[in-house]
Amino acid sequence: MALRHVSHAPAPDEFTPLEEHQTKTPSTFFGGKPVLYAHYAGLTLAMPSSKLEANAAVARFSTDSDGESVLAKGIEVWVNSRDLILFQHQPTPTGVTVPYPSIALHATMKRNGVEALYMNLSLNDAEQVNDDDDIEILELTVLPPNNNSTPGTGCINEIYSALNACADLHPDPDASDDGDEEEEEEEDTAPGTGGWITAENMEEYLDADGNFIGLGGSLGAGAGSVRPREEHGQNSLNGVHGTEDEAKWRRTG
Repeated sequence: MALRHVSHAPAPDEFTPLEEHQTKTPSTFFGGKPVLYAHYAGLTLAMPSSKLEANAAVARFSTDSDGESVLAKGIEVWVNSRDLILFQHQPTPTGVTVPYPSIALHATMKRNGVEALYMNLSLNDAEQVNDDDDIEILELTVLPPNNNSTPGTGCINEIYSALNACADLHPDPDASDDGDEEEEEEEDTAPGTGGWITAENMEEYLDADGNFIGLGGSLGAGAGSVRPREEHGQNSLNGVHGTEDEAKWRRTG
């Protein structure tokens, strides 16, 4: 799922406020309204000018040049449990919805001394991209209102915290796949994984000295070997020689 263009801003009644969501049990966990975690207006988006045309939906924003960056002003932000919405009302209503798996990175930072939210957005469709494909990334920085004069930066930390909470609701499916692969690799190296250990194939699991090594290599010094009984003398157990007590203490490892 990639970034998608929207031509109409969402209405307030399309969401369930977070406070309301936290104070009552929903009648159903399926098909309900998305929960609104943070909502702010009057923000500014900054992005590299070379990347403005990288995504058709983002390219619709009206921007001003700022050296190496372009600025899209008057942005309204909705951080909700379904997706992230960025919308510009003037001069032409336009916006984008950003699925959380497309947010490769988000962090707070300082931009010209102002607290800002930095994001890396993957412009590839996660459901269609191959491992060999080049992942195209858009660097996007969210600046607070009035960032050129006396910015109120409190909203940046609130948006960041809301993104953290919502991103946790949409875990990366590749992360669980990696864990399954690691577990499968560990199981594949277990002794006898390829089949039963029998008298006919026992030599496959022994080294030249007769020590058991399994499929994954040696188990360490002394593993699988038998320790002989100590000789009579100073090493004899309890100093008993050739008596019935010696048989009681005879050990093998």
